[in-house]
Amino acid sequence: MSGGEMELSGYLVSIRPRTRRGAIEYELRIVSTGGELFTIYTLNPPSFLSPAIQVRVKAVLSKQLEAPRWVLAEMSLIGGPGAAEVAQALIEEVSRGVYPVVSGRIGGMAFSVPVDEELISRIPRQLPSTVYCVFMKRGPELRLVEVLSEREYMLFRKASELVSEIEREAASVDEEVRGYLREAEATIAT
Repeated sequence: MSGGEMELSGYLVSIRPRTRRGAIEYELRIVSTGGELFTIYTLNPPSFLSPAIQVRVKAVLSKQLEAPRWVLAEMSLIGGPGAAEVAQALIEEVSRGVYPVVSGRIGGMAFSVPVDEELISRIPRQLPSTVYCVFMKRGPELRLVEVLSEREYMLFRKASELVSEIEREAASVDEEVRGYLREAEATIAT
């Protein structure tokens, strides 16, 4: 990672559309395979986005007008099974000790996992609470890397579908334009 650009591999744990200077941009949160959380921004996200997919990212540091932030330069899907998964979970307790630990249930099965301090603020204060959790497995350890409310999760899914639909429409329009150009060339040639 140089001062102005970085490359990383990790898991996409959230996408949040937002407006900035009148344009819609997307805030992507990616947990690296080492467990570090990165926030990257883009105006044109790729169509393959969905929760917990494994991606390779190239980003550049933008220092325009505001605080420096990472902007997406390139993103590709990494094939093969990932170590991250999304599950609807009932969080029952957050305990603080040497490490904060979140405990709850997924489909009747109990879990208890360590979390980063930053993530605790994303867990609803009133417990028990049902949320969508992104879990990442690193060796024998299961970690909770993102917590999404049902609204945030549905927004993520809808944003992914919207991006895919826009990309399909753009491809369809491009094909129509190429067809018109071929017809025009054939007409001019005769």
